[in-house]
Amino acid sequence: MAKNLLIIDNENLDETIEELHKQARKKSIALNCYPLYIGLPDGNDVVDDNGKIDLKLVRKKFEENYGETRFHMVASDFALNDEIVDGIDIIKQFNNISNTLKAKKILYSSELEEIVQGYLNDHKKSKKNFDEAWDKFKTLIKIDIVDFAKREEVESKIISYIEKVVDDNNDFIIDNLLANGDLEFNGSMDIYRGYSLKEIADKIKDNDEQANAFKIKLIELAIAELIELKDV
Repeated sequence: MAKNLLIIDNENLDETIEELHKQARKKSIALNCYPLYIGLPDGNDVVDDNGKIDLKLVRKKFEENYGETRFHMVASDFALNDEIVDGIDIIKQFNNISNTLKAKKILYSSELEEIVQGYLNDHKKSKKNFDEAWDKFKTLIKIDIVDFAKREEVESKIISYIEKVVDDNNDFIIDNLLANGDLEFNGSMDIYRGYSLKEIADKIKDNDEQANAFKIKLIELAIAELIELKDV
């Protein structure tokens, strides 16, 4: 099954995606890359009148473009040409979206050393600055990223991590439900009747208490259909 990568930046990603596909082919990895541009210049459709990133517009853009796709990894540039919103805020956002909730997360930056050095320098100024600097490091831990990579290494890092992602038994069902997410389920069973297929996919991803019963019933119906076809 192909691995789906959501890659986020404020500048064109064509060369990065080309390199990712090149490295993926060398390892026989089927990789789909989905760019999401956030911030000026290329992501100007998610900024407000003051040129600042609007996280509500980010969420809307994602849902409109990729709302029916389940992602195995999310990679975001740290610096998005915004004084307030950075890659940490973006990763936090995607930690709360069902399509990307379980995806591996990675940050990257061409200014990684400067960012880390800035964190370290902050604590030298005062006790308050130390607390703020420590909070920044704790935030990096809490958002559960697998790596914070240098920009020139991000392609190889992504391939290394996404190669290790293993699909579980739910993924085939979830992918097919999401592919028809706006349709309503009116099957021959009561479980989730009236839900949209996307809502059912979310239930399965969230390990809803009825999810196992739903999957078992699907298998039973599929087997019954096979038996019926055999008897025709």
